[in-house]
Amino acid sequence: MIDAFLYVAFGAGVAAGQVTRWRSPWVDRATVADIVVLVFFLGGLLSAVPAAHLLTGIPLALGLVGLTLALTLGFVGLLPRRPRVPGTGKRPRPLGVFVVVGLIVGYVVGHLVSLPAAEALTVTLYVLLALVGFNIRFSWEALRTTPTPVLAALLGAVVAAPIFSLATGFSFRAALASTLGFGFYSLTGPLVTTGIGPLAGLVAFLTNFFRENLTMISAPWLGPKVRAEGLTAMGGATTMDTTLYFVTAYGDAAAGSMALASGLTLTVVASLAVPLVLAFA
Repeated sequence: MIDAFLYVAFGAGVAAGQVTRWRSPWVDRATVADIVVLVFFLGGLLSAVPAAHLLTGIPLALGLVGLTLALTLGFVGLLPRRPRVPGTGKRPRPLGVFVVVGLIVGYVVGHLVSLPAAEALTVTLYVLLALVGFNIRFSWEALRTTPTPVLAALLGAVVAAPIFSLATGFSFRAALASTLGFGFYSLTGPLVTTGIGPLAGLVAFLTNFFRENLTMISAPWLGPKVRAEGLTAMGGATTMDTTLYFVTAYGDAAAGSMALASGLTLTVVASLAVPLVLAFA
């Protein structure tokens, strides 16, 4: 189910930004701080997974997500893209370091104390969307390029699954369900767990969890090379919320409409495709 309040928070941020026209470096700093808090609580959620399962699931998930993202970016390079707009990306900064540290600290703290991770994630996500909406610039031109990241993400997912399955012996059905999650780990992990089993479910969860976090970590360095379409395809379903900031900050400030539309489209596709794969594949 799509949380309607995500759009309320984003819409409120957009409205405030359009009415006030006020901009400050503190908005960007607040956005970055909120992202670090967000991944901290993501780490807290991950701490509930038994360590033995993680030792098996992490290498498989990293291999699957790495292959998926590499193929996705390859397809982005083959599909039509907008002409490069000079000076729209920000200079790389070590934001990825803070994301990784926040994730690790959240994982450790989650083992030591009980964290209200799920509830806190919801609140920090609302704040993030409001802050991104405040600074965003919409562009009809960017919206018209939505088919490129959507198609690249779909092709990357569909091609990666059989290659990974043949190379590792991992279930093709589990691999395809995992890649078609497009970063929607809270949907894909539980569905694959109930449909196939706990190890496959953990790999599905981690594959999509890593997709979201690798997009955030690599955006400052990859953004100038793969541009907004590439970052949007990498982020998949998450570009309508958590990775939206990274597309506009490091890809193109005018690509927010493309990222939102692409993320929403892939969220719907994931919601339909993953249950179908589990039911009929």
